[in-house]
Amino acid sequence: VLAWSMALLAFGLACVAHLAPHRSARPSVAVGHGSRCSAAATAAGAPDGGGGFRALLPSLPAAAAESLSARGIDTPTPIQAAALARIDAGESLLLHAETGSGKSLAFLLPALRHISPRSKLLLIAPTRELAVQLAAEASPLLPAGETVAILSVGSAPAPREVMAASVLACTSEAMAEQLAASGAVASSLDQALCDLRLVVLDEIDCLLPIETFRGPRAERQRRAANRDAAPPPAEALLRRAIELCGSGELQVVAASATLSRASRNKLGRVLRADPLGRWYGNPPAVVRPAQLSSSDLSAVPRAVPPPASIRHSYVRLPLRTARFAHVGTVAHERAAAGKAGRAAAPL
Repeated sequence: VLAWSMALLAFGLACVAHLAPHRSARPSVAVGHGSRCSAAATAAGAPDGGGGFRALLPSLPAAAAESLSARGIDTPTPIQAAALARIDAGESLLLHAETGSGKSLAFLLPALRHISPRSKLLLIAPTRELAVQLAAEASPLLPAGETVAILSVGSAPAPREVMAASVLACTSEAMAEQLAASGAVASSLDQALCDLRLVVLDEIDCLLPIETFRGPRAERQRRAANRDAAPPPAEALLRRAIELCGSGELQVVAASATLSRASRNKLGRVLRADPLGRWYGNPPAVVRPAQLSSSDLSAVPRAVPPPASIRHSYVRLPLRTARFAHVGTVAHERAAAGKAGRAAAPL
């Protein structure tokens, strides 16, 4: 027994000695908007301690770099590595990545060196909660003295707050309601749209919904819906923004975890109506993480798999029941045809 005990103790000490260096070098895991350095990014050779962001954004403000370091965010996530430099260079993009991959920082960080109270960032969200979340994400990144204004249902900033803000976070419904009203707030919002530098549509599939039609008359129904239905508030707001803002540097960035082709086409149609032609023949490109961009998406199943807890079963109907159901259907059709014939007969 003593010999076995000593052997087990020696084996345990050897395991601890082998695992200790690996444990100390283990990277932290990416989590959502506060995405910490990911294992994949660290393995790719990206430097930590803020060096990864500095390599992609040499002009990253010191206040933003300190804020990221204080939150333990040292290395860009894959979608950030793919999008930061391109947005900083002035491109309009569509960010397609899963929820929690760090899309918010992917469009907030490059905007920092371009925005000011006279060159604003407009964040459009489908819900009040997401607008508040985006505002909370942007606020600690701004230099001292710059502010964020939130416009949502039940929260309308004063005109002076709108004019002084560098970032304006809103829901499309609340912004449309305020713009439709007359007064000082509507005038300040119109002026803010004139001073835009970057427009972000977060969760574009919700902001620009597409109604789906199926069947032999699907194309006719779709055309009728596009002709008769009023545009969603986000579409009307985007059209108004690109009409009022005459800056040649205006960018439009959209983000979603479920970016559909229909939403991309709808955004392209809106941007093609720009009176200055800034996106004519140059629609926003789709940006995905490098690993997803290099994979064959056609081989990925598109259907949502049902949960394993759901059981499928078949119920066999008796022949007599099926026969009576068929007889009842035929009798109903004959009765309807007889009523139609009697109604059409002359008196």
